[in-house]
Amino acid sequence: MAALAGGCTVQIKRATHVTADAATLKAEVRCGAGKHASKRKHHGRRKHGPTVTDARAGKDGGDGRARKRDRARNRRRARKHARVHGRVWWQLRQAGAPRWHRVGRKPRLACGQRRKRIFVSLRVTGLRAGLTYEYRLAFDPGRLGGRRAYSRPKRFKTFGSPARPGPRPLLLPAVRGFKPGLVGTADHPRSGLAAKRLGADIVRIEFDIDTPASALRASVAALADQGAQALLLAGFQGRIPSEAEARNLAGWAAEFGPGGSFWNGRADGHLAVRQIEFGNETSYSWQFGDSWADPSYRDRAKLYATRFAQARAAIAATGRAVGLLAQADDGGTGSPAWVNGMFDSVPNLGQLVDGWSVHPYGPRVAWEPKLRRLIAQTAARGAPATIPIDITEWGISTNNGLPLTDNYGWPVDLIFAQAGSNLKASVAAMRADPAIGPRLRLFMLYAAYDLNASLGPNARERFFGALNEGLGDKGAYSAEVRELFAP
Repeated sequence: MAALAGGCTVQIKRATHVTADAATLKAEVRCGAGKHASKRKHHGRRKHGPTVTDARAGKDGGDGRARKRDRARNRRRARKHARVHGRVWWQLRQAGAPRWHRVGRKPRLACGQRRKRIFVSLRVTGLRAGLTYEYRLAFDPGRLGGRRAYSRPKRFKTFGSPARPGPRPLLLPAVRGFKPGLVGTADHPRSGLAAKRLGADIVRIEFDIDTPASALRASVAALADQGAQALLLAGFQGRIPSEAEARNLAGWAAEFGPGGSFWNGRADGHLAVRQIEFGNETSYSWQFGDSWADPSYRDRAKLYATRFAQARAAIAATGRAVGLLAQADDGGTGSPAWVNGMFDSVPNLGQLVDGWSVHPYGPRVAWEPKLRRLIAQTAARGAPATIPIDITEWGISTNNGLPLTDNYGWPVDLIFAQAGSNLKASVAAMRADPAIGPRLRLFMLYAAYDLNASLGPNARERFFGALNEGLGDKGAYSAEVRELFAP
């Protein structure tokens, strides 16, 4: 494989994230005219020798025919040493099996002046437990006219004990528009750095709803400079905004939405804001001190929906394609009081929302009933079943085994590996659920990084980070977060 062309070398990495039925295959292609290329060029000159046209002139019928042959030979040499381009793909087989099988697609590979290192990876599923597999990378140079080349194979073994073949494992549905992201902290530039290190494409950042658009520019730029899109949260903790504050969101949309003035002269307009979240946990009692049975609770839901409709109308007047997310989270009460209050005030709310926001923290026994209640309560008021469900907060707190004060139903002493396994299983279960999965869009992981060092206070809220307080990895948990954000 080192003789692909042009001196490129291929390094097959150790398989990672190996489970009983899956593994991630990785390789790195380093482009450039290395020592192998130099040797080939040198040997080529010795083999072909100097070009002699005079000695062949009489035999071949003239100088023209000899020059034609020389030009053809020179073209062949040029093609031989052209930059590498073609298609690569992975091949897999059970150890000892006679035949290799292609897994995944066959994407194009092209080296260039600015592409000296190319990374190739693939998540392979549907494997059998307790078996040893071999994998290698194949390359077809295509137009270069060369033959297929293969890397030296490597091995890995899946977890568990070998078992007789059974039914094929359930494949997750291809949820259209599923967008995992990261919840940022109050330090927006640092959250952008964390997103870059983890590979997150979307970061949720909060501003008070009355903040002028000009005050958001530095934060949106800090994320965009790291290749991340902003999900803007319009906050109003412990209160309901005024009509003027609700209409202020039109300025956010006009400035940062698709085609907004912020993107003039920038090359990253594809990172324009697509959604604004209207409030944070306003349906929860912790901000107001009442319960779902109190008249103040239902009145708050009605006024929330009224302000939502006013904000939505103001955004629509800008012509920017920016959606507004409404809360359909019952705050864990189990009561439809919040959803009913909203629809009593704005009967056509289902035609105004771009998505229902919800925070279903905890293991399956907590998130599944909350999400099913959201679906049932909004459907009972005539809301279309096509409205996306946007989980704008979900996370697991872990200090690698040091007990925390609480953990939303998870064990308080999870180690990093356990937290990573629970994250993976929870996302897979949500996406595989026939009622939830097809509607799941945003999945914002809380939060970007820990708020203090591991030997500091053991409060739950301090250790939700995907990275530690210094933006370093939290072992297997950070690795699983990267897998969540991997394209």
